[in-house]
Amino acid sequence: MAFKRCIDILAGRIMAEEKEYKEQEHLSLDPMQGCQLIGAFRAFHGIKDGYVVLHSPPDCHSGMLLLRTLCDNTDARIAFSGIHPRDFIYGAEHKALIALKKVDEIFNPAFIALLDACAPAIVGDDLDAIEFKVAEDKGIKSLIHYFRAAGFHKNMWLGYESALASLAKFMDNHEDRKKSDSVNLIGFKDDEFRSVADLTEIKRLLAGVGVTVNAVLTSDEFKHIVEAPKAALNIVLGGEGVKLARVMDKEFGIPHKVVDYPYGVSATEMFLERVCEGLGKEVDGIFLARERARIKAAVEKVQFYLHGFYGLSCAIIGDPCKGIALTKFLSAELGFDVKVLTLTNKNFVLEENVKEVSGIAQEIMVEPDRFEMERCITNAGIQMLFGSTFDKRLANVARTPLIRFAYPTIDTVALIDAPYAGFRGVLTWLESIVNSLVSRYYEV
Repeated sequence: MAFKRCIDILAGRIMAEEKEYKEQEHLSLDPMQGCQLIGAFRAFHGIKDGYVVLHSPPDCHSGMLLLRTLCDNTDARIAFSGIHPRDFIYGAEHKALIALKKVDEIFNPAFIALLDACAPAIVGDDLDAIEFKVAEDKGIKSLIHYFRAAGFHKNMWLGYESALASLAKFMDNHEDRKKSDSVNLIGFKDDEFRSVADLTEIKRLLAGVGVTVNAVLTSDEFKHIVEAPKAALNIVLGGEGVKLARVMDKEFGIPHKVVDYPYGVSATEMFLERVCEGLGKEVDGIFLARERARIKAAVEKVQFYLHGFYGLSCAIIGDPCKGIALTKFLSAELGFDVKVLTLTNKNFVLEENVKEVSGIAQEIMVEPDRFEMERCITNAGIQMLFGSTFDKRLANVARTPLIRFAYPTIDTVALIDAPYAGFRGVLTWLESIVNSLVSRYYEV
């Protein structure tokens, strides 16, 4: 009887594992990040007086358009060539050229990025020839840059890195016109939640210690990107865009420093100290003391709520730049217990950066399958989730508040100057967290 019981238990376990595998089989095909085309688009669209032309069918264009328009209804500088299924046989280079001419004629941008999607790349459309035709055709005034962006080449983060690095060829060397106390911000993405307020705060902080921002790659005009070599130092936010920083180090002799995204008081002070260290100057202690005093006065207004944060379990879903920085801030300064940290993509310095949070987050997942991630977070028993719009269903299943901070956030607007970055960002974080907790309705 005992032997039969063991067999029954073993058989039941096998059947349960088979059932779980079958359930996962159709749910585990949802990657945490998009393809190279999305990464390249995010890099090039940050050029404020630029435009992006997709050589693609309507579906690729509509997806990019929605992601951008829902982020900012007033700023969606994207067109497409209108490839038809018959073009998959005969080719459609001529349609790409027509689209470039129309965008140049109607919008007159300083820069146009021409990106191809999977279908024309598979067919073999020769878009390299388009650049030569544009050079011969004096009617197009915009600078044209063709970038191979077909999604099957790479994933999103590699596409972003390569696209950003490709801008180096347009930069002018300014060895005789260096700005001694200026920096470039590399890896900043202007389509992320509260990006405008974050950039305003970062520039304010740098100005407070006597540092100017020469160019933001990419959230700037094309002329500033061309003049990026004027800066004395490149600041790489969380390791995003380090490929471009290395190219600029080699080509223009500009050193770079990889710094954490400035979430929280400690990270913001460290951010300013590392920038000043790279420029060979002392950080302004008076400025830091004044900022700390302002934050302390504001935080004291909610000090009783802060006691409820200690040991509060949470999960974080985001890219390495912001996800790792948020993990440090929540744990060190607010006392959260980070059960799961999910990094939706990688970057070239991820291995080194992850070591800094290996003793903070109980579970760290890098580019996991979404099904695997959701099961892990659900089983962790979290009380708060930090993520993006794509994590709304998971938050509902876990019956926990969702604090949106990651890309893409397209179901929440941010209109006022309330950053997550910097000293002022501490107050925005506290508002978001406290309000999400105390405003919830709990059924008795």
